Amino acid sequence: MESQSFGSFMQEWLYGTQGYYRLLRVGKAGDFYTNVSVGKFFGFTLGFYLLEVLKSLKGRIAIVEIGSEKGDLIADIAEFLNLNAIDSAEFWTLEPLESLQEVQKKNFQTRIQKELRIATQLEDLGKLDVALFVNNELLDAFACELVFKGEMAFIEEKKLVFKSASAEVLEFASAFNVEIGEIPLGAFNFVQNLSKVAPKWLFLGFDYGALSARNSFSLRLYSKHKTQNLFPNPTSKLCDSALLDLFGKVDLTYDVNFTLWREAFLRVGGRECFLSRQNRALVDMGLDKVCEWYIAYFGLENYKTQSTKLRTLISPGAFGERFFGFCFANFEV
Repeated sequence: MESQSFGSFMQEWLYGTQGYYRLLRVGKAGDFYTNVSVGKFFGFTLGFYLLEVLKSLKGRIAIVEIGSEKGDLIADIAEFLNLNAIDSAEFWTLEPLESLQEVQKKNFQTRIQKELRIATQLEDLGKLDVALFVNNELLDAFACELVFKGEMAFIEEKKLVFKSASAEVLEFASAFNVEIGEIPLGAFNFVQNLSKVAPKWLFLGFDYGALSARNSFSLRLYSKHKTQNLFPNPTSKLCDSALLDLFGKVDLTYDVNFTLWREAFLRVGGRECFLSRQNRALVDMGLDKVCEWYIAYFGLENYKTQSTKLRTLISPGAFGERFFGFCFANFEV
């Protein structure tokens, strides 16, 4: 009887030959929308934050978006830096899926009239002095193992079953107090590889989750802006296995455990620049100054038209408190 861990199954679901992320999915006309879908203020605020960081850096610098889809976030950041006459960094996406590479290049060139470079793996970035990584909803897309009180999930004959957990899973579960929930085993290897790209590195991103383990399942499926929970009772291992028939057709995601990811960055010499609710993070990064700049550059009437979108980014009832902003770096920011 064939058996594979749930993490392996999820990796194929999202990134395999028939994987969900091989097609464009993000936007109000798609399955879900993100901070980037709301408008340019999100990317402009990241650009403002990076502009301040760039002032103290020298050498070959790359701003690299991971998990870019159409490339809108890296284009928003590049546009802001362009409009502020900052030309000290290269722009890259890390994109292993060929189906998205041309989409990202065309989108970027249409908007910025500059070259967007594509890396299929971290090694493609070459010899950098500084790597500034940006991402939005990347961490929740890491394949995870499912644990339940010393057991882990496997897929057998199109059904989800729990068996004794591996030593690696048990070690993670013990270290991060996860009795029930999701564990992304690849997190530490990913961060370790990322930290080797350049002598100086920074990792800036946004995602949804919690600061510690909730000890309940959050795994869910997204389609057409609606969700379905794989576990109807999040503290029980009884799941709706019929949903597994949607393999590759809908998004599969879960809440990020930021304590786990923080530890991954600290272990490679990183320091926490900030980790806070999205509304506070954006304000601390300079959202108010970006609004002032926008009015001065594009005019008050244009700002009034666009500013309604800000509510989605910072409102507690929208993205403001459901999401967290985080930044880790191995140099003083």
